Amino acid sequence: MTQIAAIDVLVVRLPFRFSFGHALAERRSSTNVVVRARLADGTVGYGEGVPREYVTGETVEGAVAALRDRLAPGVLGRSLDDPEAVPELLAEVPVSAPDGSLDSAARCALELAVLDAAGRRFGVSVSHWLGTPAPTVTYDAVLPFSSPRKVVLLALAIRALGVRQVKVKVGTDVERDARSLRSLRRVLGPGADVRVDANCAWSVDGALAALSQLRRFGVSAVEQPLAAEDVAGLARLTAEVPEAVVLDESLRTVEEARRLVRERACDGFNIRVSKCGGLLPSRQIARVAAEAGLFCVVGAQVGESGILSAAGRHLAAAIAPRYLEGSGGRLLLREDLTEERVLPGRRGRARPFSGPGLGVQVREDTLRRLGEVVASLEPGLVRAP
Repeated sequence: MTQIAAIDVLVVRLPFRFSFGHALAERRSSTNVVVRARLADGTVGYGEGVPREYVTGETVEGAVAALRDRLAPGVLGRSLDDPEAVPELLAEVPVSAPDGSLDSAARCALELAVLDAAGRRFGVSVSHWLGTPAPTVTYDAVLPFSSPRKVVLLALAIRALGVRQVKVKVGTDVERDARSLRSLRRVLGPGADVRVDANCAWSVDGALAALSQLRRFGVSAVEQPLAAEDVAGLARLTAEVPEAVVLDESLRTVEEARRLVRERACDGFNIRVSKCGGLLPSRQIARVAAEAGLFCVVGAQVGESGILSAAGRHLAAAIAPRYLEGSGGRLLLREDLTEERVLPGRRGRARPFSGPGLGVQVREDTLRRLGEVVASLEPGLVRAP
């Protein structure tokens, strides 16, 4: 038996190699929250969350406060007697604040740190708590807003890598988007699975008009075509268009997943581990989808380090999603926090990490250089750095 003896909360800034944009934001770096959990026997685990105000309403400062004041105190000093006690402990950590706002990224960082530490303590992978993993997973390519000329260059690289599933960011300039899709289809050929992501850019009528123009390029699915809260509009669109409707910003909690099923508002869920509050809630959402006959996408927040990339891969190996995104690693980040190379290989294939916990080793020197400890907590004590 051992206890959760200490928790450090860090704020880490990860610069990108290039900017990445969509209809809601454009970024050149990501500011993430990392939790380091230490057990009484010296075992250490790491977790990560990516607060995005336009997705869950969280800011970095708010996530830090949630961890310091509400979430971490609830697990400090608690015993980890055996692997089966871990989900029971984490079930007590809420995804929502008392005022109803979401603590998704904060909870995710804490949950992953506890799962990682517990997995290392008991010598099991986090897959132990998710289900039997598939031996391999296959990643898609995701293209940001780009000119048609840049799309050609990216498409040539995608074709050379043998990746056959591609998601393209689209927005209000439908003519430009059509040119980009035409270029993409010419390079990848008719056999590639091409879907689009509007990131809440359209109204119902705008979505119908845009899809009527983009349909000729063989679009298989459209992600988050309308504002997150427009569930009635999403239900109408789902009933009227032949493309599969996938929801991302509308889907953050298990309760929202159940409502979207009741309203018949989509054909698929995009489950992002940080957005959904961690691996265990994400697994619950996937079960809701399976029971309703919906397919899943395992997505990623732009700017995830190898910590969250490993978590997303474990989830994908457990639920077999139709589409899998992320694990960009050093392709996007100038420096990653993990020793392991998280980029998938040819044709987007990768193996789940098999070591204990999340199965990746965090580079403490990089974490110290790019991050700052903003709170250190022990049972009954909170210390400023």
